[in-house]
Amino acid sequence: MGRESVRAGKHLCFCLALLILLSGCSLFKDWGDRHDIRESMLQGHNLFMQGDYEQSVHRYRQAILLSRDHAPGDVASYNIGLIHAHPNNPKRSNHKAIESFREVITDYAESPWVEQAEIWVSVLEENENSKRQAEKARGELEKSNQALEKSRQELEKYKQVVEKSKEEVDKTRQEMEKSKKVMEKANQIDIQIEKKKRARGK
Repeated sequence: MGRESVRAGKHLCFCLALLILLSGCSLFKDWGDRHDIRESMLQGHNLFMQGDYEQSVHRYRQAILLSRDHAPGDVASYNIGLIHAHPNNPKRSNHKAIESFREVITDYAESPWVEQAEIWVSVLEENENSKRQAEKARGELEKSNQALEKSRQELEKYKQVVEKSKEEVDKTRQEMEKSKKVMEKANQIDIQIEKKKRARGK
């Protein structure tokens, strides 16, 4: 009986040791992930502050993958939205910023960043609508300018036609005046000839 008790005790110790070992591996893995997440978040922040927006987004996305829909994935998604909306970002995109803020809202519903993400979405969507309306107004203005230019060209063409007609009328008048003078001169010659004939007849 004593041997069975010792054997059972050894078996129990072995099971406990194995359980501790397995849980220790899990804890070590979690600790390693947390360390990698912190590093990715810190690098993302530093790159953001340095203006390296593309690499910053890359680091934040790594943090999101490692956090598996838990914090600080919400902060990483929020910061990616800020990067896409940043006025100094040469690849600025309101559309991508809205997508990132929507990820915060849908994937991290309990996050304290949800309210700010909603505000950003509202502001950016309003900005996009304003841009579309301005673009539409610009297009309509361009069409109006083209129509106005076309009318101006047609008016200019009409003025040229009128000017040409006026020149032709003036030319015709001059020719008629010239013909009239020729006829008057011919009449005078006829009168003189007639006078000479009469004088000879006397």
